Amino acid sequence: MTDGARPESAGLTAVEKYDLDHHLFRHRFVWALGIVALTAAGFAVLTVFAASERFHRFDAPVLAAPACWTAAVLSYAFGARRLARHRARARVTLTLVLGLVVALAWPPALAVHLLGDTDVTVEATAESPDGRHTLVAESYRQMVDPSCRVWLRENSGPLSRQTLVWERFDAPCPESMTFAGNSEIRISSEAPGAESTTTFDADTMRVARSL
Repeated sequence: MTDGARPESAGLTAVEKYDLDHHLFRHRFVWALGIVALTAAGFAVLTVFAASERFHRFDAPVLAAPACWTAAVLSYAFGARRLARHRARARVTLTLVLGLVVALAWPPALAVHLLGDTDVTVEATAESPDGRHTLVAESYRQMVDPSCRVWLRENSGPLSRQTLVWERFDAPCPESMTFAGNSEIRISSEAPGAESTTTFDADTMRVARSL
C-alpha cells in the first residue's frame, strides 16, 4: 500500500496530509537509522575483538556482536508493519532471512566466548628504562588449566601494540622479568638456571624469538 492510499490520510486536508507525511518520515528515518546503527555496532564489536590481541587497550565482548544484530532484526520486525513501504509478504520474508543469518552467527560467537581465557589477572609488571614499554605477566585459565604469559606492551596511547614474549601452559608465572637496556628482555622461571633472553624491535614490536 502506498502512502497516498493510507486509510489514516482519508478525509484530511492537504496541510494535514503534509503534516502526517512529515511525521511518518521522521519516524521512518529514526527507525532506519537505529537499524543501521545496531548493524554497524555489531561489525564494530567484531573489529575491536579481532584487533584486541594486537592492541592491548582494545576490548569488546564477542557476544555483543550477534546481540546487536539480533536487536536490529527485532527492530525491523516490529517497526516494519507500520513504517515500511513494502508489502506484508516481503516484510515477513526479509525478517525470516535476516533472522536466520543472525541465528547462524550465535554458535561461533558462543564457542569463542566459552573457549576463551578466563580469570585473567595481572601478576607482575616491569617497565623499560626509557619508559616506552612494559612487560606484563598475566595468569589465566583456558578451560581448566592455570597458565601464564608475558606480553611486551607499548605505552603510547589508545593504539598501543603488544606482542607475546613468553607463555607456559599449566605452569606459574616467571619468577622475574626485566629489561636489559631498552631492547633486551630477560625472563627467569622457577627451574634452576632457567633464564631466557630475547631482543625486540621497538618500531615493529617484534621479538627476535618467543621464549
